[in-house]
Amino acid sequence: MDDPSLSSLVAPLGDTVAAPLVPVVDAAVLDAARRAMSANSWRALRADLKVFAAWAKSEGRVTLPALPETVAAFLRAQGESGKKAATLARYASSIARAHTLADLPDPTRSELVRLELKAQRRELGVRQKQARGLRFRGEVADPLASVGPMGVCVEAMLAAAPGTTQGLRDRALLSLAFDTGLRRSEIVAARWLHVEKGNAGAGRLFVPRSKADQEGAGAYAYLSARTMAALAAWRDASGSEGPVFRRLHRARDKAGIDVWTVGAGLSAQSVTLVYRAMLEQARAADLLGDIAQADFDHWRQSLTAHSTRVGLTQDLFAAGQDLAGIMQALRWKSPQQPARYAQALAVEANAAAKVVGKL
Repeated sequence: MDDPSLSSLVAPLGDTVAAPLVPVVDAAVLDAARRAMSANSWRALRADLKVFAAWAKSEGRVTLPALPETVAAFLRAQGESGKKAATLARYASSIARAHTLADLPDPTRSELVRLELKAQRRELGVRQKQARGLRFRGEVADPLASVGPMGVCVEAMLAAAPGTTQGLRDRALLSLAFDTGLRRSEIVAARWLHVEKGNAGAGRLFVPRSKADQEGAGAYAYLSARTMAALAAWRDASGSEGPVFRRLHRARDKAGIDVWTVGAGLSAQSVTLVYRAMLEQARAADLLGDIAQADFDHWRQSLTAHSTRVGLTQDLFAAGQDLAGIMQALRWKSPQQPARYAQALAVEANAAAKVVGKL
């Protein structure tokens, strides 16, 4: 775990060849900033400032206060080294935050830095790499009208999960992740007390905090009867206290039979590993259809914990749900990201597709 101490944030900015840290950042301000930010945001801020400090040290430049020329040169160097436009924008934001915390003028507000960021966006492009969408029945026109799995999909991966303790956990995890569209940190934060029964075998999950809800107002996500059944089977094997999803430890007895022990809560990084293992099980069970090795390898590499969120969004669009309903279901504050996820699907329903497809 990262050291949350105040000195760990300040230190990188003072470690320069040209000058030590002269301005003193008030300890109370830093403490308030750390508590006001999410753990991920605080970690990213520290990491960004470390990169800036290392570059400034190699160039013999001062980081705090930094001149606009220093920040612009840093951003250009990072762009030339292969960093994406979004990363450069985050670096600039972190540098600005450091100066604000030190009650110093923000060098990123200068015209030089603003133009450098604009130039980098133009040169590098602003499109970010997107996780591949893992849809429920695969690449189908309408997920409600289609029958049976089509290639790589949630349905095939759920069907391939074995009846072992690990299989019960993984099936419950993937099913819940798809229903809710939760991010990986939100998936592993789920507790049994957050799972509530609904009507007709369905249920709901209380999400106490999310990326778009840092103050903890909380929200609810729908759980299908399929997911509630998978959760019940997993709960019988793991217990009904604490985190829903836990690490598993496997040993073998004298007869060579696997013995599973349920451990602490699952890490966020493990979600992607679970998905990829389930994908391999689906292929081994011959549930992915006629898929070439190269296509399978590409699927496996591009499959991440975010793939279920993308796939659910795509299925909702494909089923004819409107943007407002999708935003509400997946707890989005802005329409930009869900619209981007559905961009490829929209091509098949636009004006050109309706005409050209009939020619």
